[in-house]
Amino acid sequence: MSISFFRPALRLSLSPFLLLLFSAPPFAPHARAQIAPPPSPTHSHTPAASSHSDGMVALDQFVTSVAPFEGNQADLAQATTVLSGSSLRLKQQASLGDTLGSETGIHATSFGPGASRPIIRGLGGDRIRLLENSVGTLDASVTSPDHAVSVEPFLVERIEIVRGPASLLYGSNAVGGVVNVITHRIETDLPTAPVRGSFEVRRGSAAEEWARGAVFDLALRPDAASALVLHLDGFRRSTENLRIPGFAESARVRAEETAEARANREPAPAFARDRLPNSALTNSSGAIGLSYVSKTFHLGVSHSGLDSDYGVPGHAHEEAPASPGAAEGVRIDLRQRRTDVQGEWHGTDGAVRDVRFKFGQARYRHAEIEADGAVGTVFTNRGHEARVELLHGDGKPWTGALGLQTSRSDFAAVGDEAFLPPSRTDTTALFAFEELAAGPISWQFGGRVERTKIAATGHSARRDDQFNGSAGGVWKPTSTYALTFSVTHTGRAPNAQERFADGPHAGTQSFEIGDPTLRAERSLSAELSLRRRTGFVTGAVTAFTNRFNGYIFEQPTGLVAADGGGLPVYRYVQRDARFWGLEAESLWHLHDRPDWQLDFRLAADFTRAREGGRDLPRIPAARTGVGLFWSTTAWSAGIESQFYSAQKRVAANETPSDRYALVSAHLSRAAEFGHLRTEVFVRGTNLANAEARPHPSFVKDLAPLAGRGVVAGLRLSF
Repeated sequence: MSISFFRPALRLSLSPFLLLLFSAPPFAPHARAQIAPPPSPTHSHTPAASSHSDGMVALDQFVTSVAPFEGNQADLAQATTVLSGSSLRLKQQASLGDTLGSETGIHATSFGPGASRPIIRGLGGDRIRLLENSVGTLDASVTSPDHAVSVEPFLVERIEIVRGPASLLYGSNAVGGVVNVITHRIETDLPTAPVRGSFEVRRGSAAEEWARGAVFDLALRPDAASALVLHLDGFRRSTENLRIPGFAESARVRAEETAEARANREPAPAFARDRLPNSALTNSSGAIGLSYVSKTFHLGVSHSGLDSDYGVPGHAHEEAPASPGAAEGVRIDLRQRRTDVQGEWHGTDGAVRDVRFKFGQARYRHAEIEADGAVGTVFTNRGHEARVELLHGDGKPWTGALGLQTSRSDFAAVGDEAFLPPSRTDTTALFAFEELAAGPISWQFGGRVERTKIAATGHSARRDDQFNGSAGGVWKPTSTYALTFSVTHTGRAPNAQERFADGPHAGTQSFEIGDPTLRAERSLSAELSLRRRTGFVTGAVTAFTNRFNGYIFEQPTGLVAADGGGLPVYRYVQRDARFWGLEAESLWHLHDRPDWQLDFRLAADFTRAREGGRDLPRIPAARTGVGLFWSTTAWSAGIESQFYSAQKRVAANETPSDRYALVSAHLSRAAEFGHLRTEVFVRGTNLANAEARPHPSFVKDLAPLAGRGVVAGLRLSF
């Protein structure tokens, strides 16, 4: 791989971050390794120990979403992010996208508080694989940005994000990355106490939010060798319409609509202000699980449910409800019921070290309710996914896994805006992942053969066979530094929406037309990262590039659908495209003692994406973040600012976005009283009350982010 392959990503000046990584001597006076001790053979649900503000740049947590076996962040060829413990609690929002949207290299679609998916390195939708305990979420969020992800962040224990292709383990549609939400509804470890649990309540001012939830694990007839564990959890969140800084509509929209009204001799529009109409939500979820656990084996089953009722902002801003109590616009009533089965056997000797099995099955539906109470469109998805992995080797010198994955999705949309025909998608894949330790270099290889079959009503069935392969390595010239590199080839079959869409799509305010003749989308990606793992300054600088052959996206035709409500017509097309960019984050350990730390954080990321000399739509703007964090054994506090540049690199029919800055701060206090641990926390967001309109959002000109807000909470654990 020639250096020129990375050259576009390296054009941004790296000098500030390279200075941070190299300025400190390898053995600073109070330096200590940011590497956690090796984990136990089982997958403990206790958050990994972390230092320096919950390990934000410490590279000290273990990840299970990159390889079949646990690996330290610093020792993986691909860039990762891990959120757990108090760091996760302080960043939790009502949606998965908003919870992760401030992490390096990650943004959010921001379609109001109720629906937001993560965007990784400019890629979203069907190129980001969303998982719950390594099994797909089995919902309809990929079909539209106003469809919520069926995961409630409040109850999760840990979130692992793989930035860049992770298609070898989870599917060809993981070309942009993987977000794996980890719970412990199925127990994997022998319990250390007969009863364990936690309770949390929080109150937020930006949307008058009330959230409360509890988790309990009860060990039934435990002994030193085995136990039966009963798991119960429940949660509820409710909010009012979101407080916003100023008008809901942007200055450009207000000027255009005011001029149009004046030209037609009509009254000036009544623009929404201070509150974002139709942005309230109510979420509730719960689960019951039963697991058998021993030292060498565990098997469990859980059944969970999620109900969500949320407004879709951006559809009705100018008119008040027809009557008191009436809805302000389209609302979505979502319901999912899910069953999971997981098991693992831990071997001691022989060729096979572990055998793992995971299965998830779900029934999903959501109804789009019009302002008058009528049901407009109903989306349903009945699906399942299963995977089996056989791990082998002990790292001397080989470690690896072979696996089989299969899934099915029966999707249908019925109603006024059913722009997709009923379809069934079946996927079967074989994959392998191998790691070879050779002195200071650890080599990682992978391959995946995948077959996808899509059958849609009124269309001929389509079958695609794809091969994905990767090679990478981690070179440690010293105990302080690591240089990682990876190259991945992926092929992604077009999904049902890209092939068969034909009708008005309210979520994107467009008339979508698919193309049944689309071929598979292929890409070649490369990533190069320099990491400093110990010393006065720790962090990483990562350059990435991704060339697509036949990149699929919606292109405006310039036409208006006469029978589609006057919506602009977009057609799915294929073009060669290229993504490239840079991610950099560093932590200065200004004071590093066992009893307290003071750290300064500096981070930045940017992504460029073009096809045929033109910019692709909804690519996030460049971002820089600075923060100062202080922590002791009991107290934690911090303040951080993230600066978003103006985005003027826009596609056809796309408006530019202004720059803005988001300032946040937090303070928490933890204490232990015997077996009871308490944590009180308060977090302020958008403290400068800035008008923030993220460029990737379809409704950025109609629905800004929340204004100034404060969230306070109490968590009890035992």
